[in-house]
Order: sequence, then C-alpha cells, then structure tokens
Amino acid sequence: MFNDERRDAAYPTLSKLSDPFKPAEREIVGRKREQMQVMAGMARPELSNVLLLAEAGTGKTALVQAVSVQDSQRRYLEVDPARMIAEAGDGQQMAALLKRFFDEAEEFHRVEQEELVLFIDEFHQIIQLSDAATEAIKPVLAASGTRGIRIIAATTYEEFHKHISSNQPLVERLQRINLSQPDQATTVKILKGMAGRYGVADQFYDDHIFQQIYEYTQRYVPASSQPRKSILVLDSMVGWHRITGRAMDRELLADVIMESTGNNVDVRVDGARIKAELDERVFSQDLATSMLARRLQLSVADLNDKSKPRASFVFTGSTGTGKTETVKQLAHLIFGDDERHLIRFDMTEYASEESYAVFRSELTKRVWDRPYSVLLFDEIEKANSIVTRILLQVLDDGRLSDDNNRTVSFLNTYIVLTTNAGSEIYKTIANYASSDTGSGENLVEYQKLIRRSISQTTGGNRFPPELLGRIDAIVPFQPLSEETQKKIVAGKLRGVVQEVAVKHNVRVDVSKKVLQYLVEDKGESDSDAGGARAAVAKLTDEVTTSIATFINEHPAERRVRVEVAGKLVSDHKHLLKSDARIVVSAHRG
Repeated sequence: MFNDERRDAAYPTLSKLSDPFKPAEREIVGRKREQMQVMAGMARPELSNVLLLAEAGTGKTALVQAVSVQDSQRRYLEVDPARMIAEAGDGQQMAALLKRFFDEAEEFHRVEQEELVLFIDEFHQIIQLSDAATEAIKPVLAASGTRGIRIIAATTYEEFHKHISSNQPLVERLQRINLSQPDQATTVKILKGMAGRYGVADQFYDDHIFQQIYEYTQRYVPASSQPRKSILVLDSMVGWHRITGRAMDRELLADVIMESTGNNVDVRVDGARIKAELDERVFSQDLATSMLARRLQLSVADLNDKSKPRASFVFTGSTGTGKTETVKQLAHLIFGDDERHLIRFDMTEYASEESYAVFRSELTKRVWDRPYSVLLFDEIEKANSIVTRILLQVLDDGRLSDDNNRTVSFLNTYIVLTTNAGSEIYKTIANYASSDTGSGENLVEYQKLIRRSISQTTGGNRFPPELLGRIDAIVPFQPLSEETQKKIVAGKLRGVVQEVAVKHNVRVDVSKKVLQYLVEDKGESDSDAGGARAAVAKLTDEVTTSIATFINEHPAERRVRVEVAGKLVSDHKHLLKSDARIVVSAHRG
C-alpha cells in the first residue's frame, strides 16, 4: 500500500484492504460547490464523514480525486469492500476485520502524524453484509475526527434507500452530499478535454458533435448517467476512428449509438408514407389513420412539444374494429419492431385503489428498460381513478419517479389509450352510418357526440374526463361493415394456409363457403359483439383446430380440403338455426 516495507509490515490489514488513491486521469470540470462541501465535511472536529449519493457514472470518484488534489496535507486511500468481504468470509468475521482495519488506521495517524482519508465506494456492500458489520463501523464514524480518520463513503440512491436509510443512527453519522448529473455545458467541456488527450481534437471544428453526443445519450441511453454515458460514446467513436479512419462525425456517432443501444437514430419515418403504411394492416379506418398520420407529422418533423410524450391519443370505438392492430402498426412504423417497442397494459387489472403502487412500479420499470416505445393502455375506463392520476403526470410532465426515486423519462414514448366508453354512439353509427372504407364522412358528424359521451360516462365504464384535455387527439374507429370483416378474415385464412404449407408441407384448399360461414353465419353485426373478432375467434376454434386435428391424425396426407357441411342461414333465411359445420377431409380429384 505504502511502497514501504516497514509501513506495510506495521499496518498489514490497512495495507491489504486499501490502495493509494489514484490521481485523476482527466481534468476535473465543475463540482466546485461539491468539493467545498466535502472539504467542509472533513473539517468537522468529530463527525468527519461524508456520504456521496449519486447514480453510477455521475462522477463520485472524480469528485474525490479533485478534492485529493486540493487537500495535499492528508493521505488518501481507496478501500475495497469486495476485498474486505472476501477476506472476512462472513458477517461476524467482517465485524472483527473492520475493527482491526480502523484500529490500524488510527494507529497510523498517531505514529506517522498524518491524517488518513478513506474513500469507500459501494459503501452499501459492507452495511448489507450483517448487523454486526454495521455496528462495528458506527463507533468509528461517531468519533472519526478525534481518531485522525476522515471517511468518504459513496453509493447510489437505490442502494442507500435499500440498505442504509432505515438505520437512523448510521445515517446521522454521515453528512449526505447529493451529486446531480452535470449539465450539457459541463459535459461538453469534459468531452473536449478528453478529445484533446486522445489526440482527436483536430477532428472537431466546433462543439456541435460534442453537443450531439450529450443529446443522443440523454435521449437514447436514459438508464445511464452523465458524464459517463457521453464519455463511453466518445471513447467508442475514437476506437472506430482509429481502426477505420472514419471521420468523427454524426454518421459515426449514429453507428456507435446503434451498436450500443440498438436504437437507429438515423431511422426517419417517411412522412409521405405514414398513412399508406398504417392502412397496410388496418382495414377500412380511413378517418382514424388520417388523423394519426396528421399528428405524427409533428414528430417526424421534430416539431412536437419536447416537454411531453411525443404524441398521445385516445382510440375510441367498439371492440374488434382494429384499435389494437393500429397500435401494433404504429410501433412497427415508428420503431421498425412492434414486439420490442410496444408496451401494453390491460387496465382491467388496475381496477382497485390498492393497484396504484403496482401500476406505478410496473410502468416506470418497463419504460426505464424500453424508453423508446408505444405505450398502450387498453380499456382505460376500467382502471381506478387513482391509478389514472399517474397518467396525468406522464401526459403533463413527461416524467415519473420510480421505486428507487429515479426520474423515468416518457419524452420518447407514444401513448395510446383505448376505450369502449360511449359505445351507444357506435351502436347508432353501426346501424345508420356504416362504411366500407371508414372514410369518416358520416363519422365526422358524430365526433362531438363521441367526445361528450366519453366524458360523461359513469360507474364502472367511466372514462377519466380529466385525461381528455391532455390528449393530442381522439381517434374514432368506424364499426366494421360485413365486407370489411370478410377482408380481415380472408387475410387470416391465407395466413393459416401458408403456415400449414411451411410447417407441414400440406396444401390446404378452402371453399368459398367457409368465409361466408365465418362472417355471415358466425360473425356478429352488433357493434358490441367484437367486430371481426368474433369471426376470427371462430376461425381459430373451428377451422384451424379442425385442420390441426386432421393433420395430426393423417400425417401422410399432402393435400386437404376445408368445406362447410349443412345449410347456411345466410343462404336459407327461413332457417331459425343453422346446422352448418366445418369439415376437413383429404383432397381427392
């Protein structure tokens, strides 16, 4: 530890479990106030201990390095908790080891006439080991000044709340200093200094790329902290520059962000193609996709309000009209992947007041993990009103605190609430204003009624009206006509046929009557019955299941036919009940 055999022999535990504090590898920028706070804390006559609280990567170690440069009268040592734990073996032996360690530190001060500053990063590792270890360190903290020892502990907010905050006597012995993340100007200054040290300063004509590094890491790496995340990106850029000769420009920055986070910052939604791409998977909802496309133009042009989520919508209409499918297509359109970037909440699960904490915790956790997402809150009217207040804050401020008191950003999310509230309006539309295109020519006339109906619902089907004022657009979905339902079910049928061919090398021929059976005989025209959903459910229950059964029982057959046996009600209006059924057989002929 001391590069001195006499001292190493005289203080073996101190030497084994700590190392001389390394000087800063880069210029320490900012933190003047925090440096003074640390120095003042160590100047206290008795409780000469400070606890640095900050997220990982914020610069706790760099701050101590800056202080050590100023404080040349003391010897700074870095204590290794992991080495301590390995040496002790268990919590009881850790208590004895800590006592021996701090006794040697006090002896060093008495004999060598030199004060020690012990920096203990990941301080919680010692505290969480055992109550005995915690009790062993309390007397040291209580009289550190008189013993000639100065202790600088460091940990994250999460670990502090988990392992330390509940122990009030321990907390009272530590002067807490909160370290916030440095702002853009400070981070840019740090990056410029590093660029000079790496020998790439001449690659930058101005601060523009440094500013972009800060902005991109803020946007695409929210789970990490400044300045570390910006430093890591610059470091990676320099590596690619050295090995490939590429310029240190925006293109290289975009590639590094893509490599490290999976977010392609160069992906831009084609503004001219937004509506067409939505219509590829969403049938006969021309008004809905037009309204969505219009609002998304703001995000594409980067002209949306930067203090709120990128866009927010209420999708209103009967079940089975394509609301969820539209959300999936929205995620696919914006992020290129509707599975990874779509976060769905079934709000019927949050109907009680007790579900508030669970919802908040799950929401912040999932957005922390996937900050670039489309958030779907399905059947919002079923959630408890206390739960929906959380969304008020999200829509107003674009942020929310999680269980660990971290700020989770929602600024890069697209929020969709779906509701069946106001269904009586859609029943009228289904009966009197149906449309095969969803052009909205008739639907527009009902928009004021739809809004009023949603905001005035009561009881268990109550849409929270306070949310409406925070939403960018209410998007109505037209009840599906019979022709549209046939188009949707036909697409699903083709998918089944193709899947069977790929997986089983079996050709499936489907009679035209099958589509008629599913939509006209088994489908429902009532706007509350599920749109195309009822017909698609019957497709799975009767057609797909029958095909699967036949293939399993006749593995040698390479071609099968799906037909309808019996009379269809749609062909024989006088029938009160249909005896039609799906039949799957080997194809002969």
